[in-house]
Amino acid sequence: MKRLLRVTLLTVLALGTASCRTSSALRRAPERTCVVLSVGAARGLAHLGALDALVARGVRIDCVVGNSMGALVGSLYAAAPERDLRSRYRAFFRDYERETVREATKRGTVGAAVGLLAVLLSGGALAPALAASALGAAGGASTVPELSHERFTQVLDRFHHGARIEDLPVPFATFYQEPTEEGLQRVTATEGSVADAVASSAANPFLFEDATLRRIDPGADRVSAVPVHDACVLFPGSRLITINVTDEPAFYRPDLGCEVREIHVRMGATSVEAFKGSGESFESAWRAGHDAVLRALDDGRW
Repeated sequence: MKRLLRVTLLTVLALGTASCRTSSALRRAPERTCVVLSVGAARGLAHLGALDALVARGVRIDCVVGNSMGALVGSLYAAAPERDLRSRYRAFFRDYERETVREATKRGTVGAAVGLLAVLLSGGALAPALAASALGAAGGASTVPELSHERFTQVLDRFHHGARIEDLPVPFATFYQEPTEEGLQRVTATEGSVADAVASSAANPFLFEDATLRRIDPGADRVSAVPVHDACVLFPGSRLITINVTDEPAFYRPDLGCEVREIHVRMGATSVEAFKGSGESFESAWRAGHDAVLRALDDGRW
């Protein structure tokens, strides 16, 4: 009888050990890592430094999700993950600047590309008066050319060589809002023109005469400002490395089916001059994102 009890006990312990091992296996780390980039106007330039830091540390980036400025930076990375991200941003800005000057010259006026891009990517964060002031100061002009959302879209499409989201080497997604009879509806862009999707995520019809109410920047929506929830819906079960340059923490349900690592980039106001991709203001924004990620990677919780 004692022998029977001993065998029974050993069997129960063995099964318990096997059960623990199975449970441990089920809790293994996520196999996919997505980077989530917030809105943020000029502050969003910190996303460049954040992505550079992740790449430098060998973090595999399997997908990128971003809105507004996060959509622009995210698309630049997703389209060419092997290229230097800062150089790509600077090249895009130079293209935008040249097109702005060409159009301004054609109309007989001189514009400031920095101010135009700042307003375009502000997501409504910059008041029109401030934007007009920035345009005048940067361009040294007494007149400001018409703000053109169409110009931004066209330049970005040329820069991406007409690429489509579904063909990018790194899966990418962004979001925008569309008005319906029931109100504003959030739309997911996971296919189609990269430029159209990014431009839709950055569209603000109250600032651009040629923008329509068909597609609207989602930045005013608390959930979309840092699209953690939407990223998890698109890429369920992923580890989400979230780069947040806004003043508010990301808003999502606590029972979200993804592991979320939020990195809040602390930084002050960033000058619109930073959009040029050079100068101390730009470098400061880049360093803020870069250093915030390095601190997070080094704090022992990763």
